[in-house]
Amino acid sequence: MISVNNQELFEQYYQKEYDFNTNSLSEDEVDSIKALVKEKRVAYALAPIGEKIFGWITEQDTSIHFEAVDFESDKIDGLLYIPQSGCDKAYIVLNSKKPLINQIFTAAHEYYHYVKDYSDIKKEPYICNFTALSSINEKRASRFAAEFLLPEEALRTEIKFLRKRMPGKKNREMIFEDYAVLSIFLTLKYQLPLKAVIYRLYEEHYIDKIDEYIQNYQFIKGVLQEVKVFQEQVQYLYTCKNPYIENNSLIYRQMKLVYDNGYASRDELIKDAEILGLDKTLVEDFFDDISEEDVGEDDDIELTQYISELWRADV
Repeated sequence: MISVNNQELFEQYYQKEYDFNTNSLSEDEVDSIKALVKEKRVAYALAPIGEKIFGWITEQDTSIHFEAVDFESDKIDGLLYIPQSGCDKAYIVLNSKKPLINQIFTAAHEYYHYVKDYSDIKKEPYICNFTALSSINEKRASRFAAEFLLPEEALRTEIKFLRKRMPGKKNREMIFEDYAVLSIFLTLKYQLPLKAVIYRLYEEHYIDKIDEYIQNYQFIKGVLQEVKVFQEQVQYLYTCKNPYIENNSLIYRQMKLVYDNGYASRDELIKDAEILGLDKTLVEDFFDDISEEDVGEDDDIELTQYISELWRADV
């Protein structure tokens, strides 16, 4: 197995905080991303996708699988994992400690890398090393995620609708308060992180003083969290439960196969379960109850081994 030390792991192998500011992209790059969004969004047109993205991605390509792991570091949002065997299978691994709204954005971001960077990633088949790609490519992936979740035409429609509903807004320029309210509404409707929504308004030239909104970001977010009519939706989006993904399901299933094939002892797997924050009782039950036929292919074993190595490197 490839050896990954702690510094390499936390500097290279996971997706760090996403950069919502994609202003440095060229006009041609943005046009290319918009074209890809339209191509991929045909079935949804301008309708919100939000949490449906997990099912949508796996429908687009059945070789993609989602997995959730309780990473301790809050810098890890997710990673794109390609098995060493070279088989046509890929995993988008999400940090289950991140809010659902972050996981939604992460899925779209990683899907862009899968679509556009697969050939580069295959050159390092064990894991997707994002530092092997340019930083501008991260901006492309973030721009794709933001555009995919909130397309340009949908944003234009929402602003027109807002102007019609709010007295006095139709014939005057919208001001900070108007866009702050709109940002909150779009965050909930399109299930896109609030800061990403603010940057979408900036990218499409509806606001030109982005610093004013970023400086007041915590205030706007506070309003989002405090307005009672929004509380149920906010609680749903800003808690970590992801209804689409049964947390750690693959990890639990693969532990017995790893054990049966002699990759790790029972004690080692129990220790890994403790480090990962898994239910040790459930792990022990799987040793007794799951047959080898119930578990996936060797590609899946690699993912479990990789996760174990990741956590051992941090011990």
